[in-house]
Amino acid sequence: MLKKIVSAFGGLSLAAFVTAAHATPVTTAPEALSVNGNVQLVFIGSDAGDTSYLSLVDGLQNIFCNHTTSSCTAAHAGDTVDLGTLSGDLVFQLRDITVPNTFDTENTSSDGYYHAKISTNYTDLGVFSIPKAAADAIAAILTSDGIVRYIGFEDRLHGDYDYNDFVFAVVDPPRAPIPEPASLFILGAGLAGIAAKRRRR
Repeated sequence: MLKKIVSAFGGLSLAAFVTAAHATPVTTAPEALSVNGNVQLVFIGSDAGDTSYLSLVDGLQNIFCNHTTSSCTAAHAGDTVDLGTLSGDLVFQLRDITVPNTFDTENTSSDGYYHAKISTNYTDLGVFSIPKAAADAIAAILTSDGIVRYIGFEDRLHGDYDYNDFVFAVVDPPRAPIPEPASLFILGAGLAGIAAKRRRR
């Protein structure tokens, strides 16, 4: 198939064709994934031949995998995992088991690049269109004050840096703030005042 594509481009060399497909690697640190609420992950998709597992550093292991193996069933667009109530910074890790490599959302790898691209705007990832099942899953759990961060991983050292090898969303609907004791006292006093006023009438 690739030979036919190369022939169609008038004998364009394979090296030139492959180089043209490379994207720009991420050289600046992604924003920290700070959460404060009932965090849920939604699998969006994968355009990779390699088999990879997504885990939470210092947390849940093998949350999603992109291809079925003896120990994991491949995730589908829209699959959701509830991580529970979390607060603080999260670091996700992608472990490629085809060509053994491990990358995370916080650090550069040995090639000097970040292998995760993070954005609150899906189109900024520059990857495939978000599948309807994934978009629907995100919409179903997102609150009006919630935050969605889209993450795309590159799964190879010196790869094509297209960040479409493993794509998922972190949905963080923040908890309602817990009222301070002083606020509760004022609210209680106000309600007691209203009740007393009604009794007088």
